[in-house]
Amino acid sequence: MYTVGSLFSGIGGLDLGFERAGFEIKWQCEIDPFCQNVLRKHWPEIPCHTDIKCATLEPVDVLIGGFPCQDISNAGKTRGIHGEKSQLWFEMLRIIRLLRPRFILVENVSALLNRGFGTILGGLAEIGYDAEWTVLSAATVGAPHLRKRICLVAYSDYKGEPI
Repeated sequence: MYTVGSLFSGIGGLDLGFERAGFEIKWQCEIDPFCQNVLRKHWPEIPCHTDIKCATLEPVDVLIGGFPCQDISNAGKTRGIHGEKSQLWFEMLRIIRLLRPRFILVENVSALLNRGFGTILGGLAEIGYDAEWTVLSAATVGAPHLRKRICLVAYSDYKGEPI
């Protein structure tokens, strides 16, 4: 069974999908108190870290997360990946570098393609990961709206010590 670590967990939507697919959630990381309460209700035995910058996280096979999109979204400030909230991508990259998960799933708004996607791909490539991605519309899975999201899966065959 693959183990999963969840960053920017929100109320656990990605976590629930992975769990239902047979993966084991090992830990979650979420700063919002309301979301933390939802996570504790549904995963009472799973550690929930409250600060990505300070958390000590155990290695996992799969790392999942949708870092904040407020600076990337067309509905937001459009400052891009270096904006105040969206720059948390670099914390996610730091954790990827440290833990060296076999697979990574990054989810975000489709505007990321024009506001930092090259930075994400470059950062992953620099530490030995390749990636594939697609843009999905919520309507594709039956929702009554478009809400386009990018889903990136990165992977590595790296077997050595963390870089």
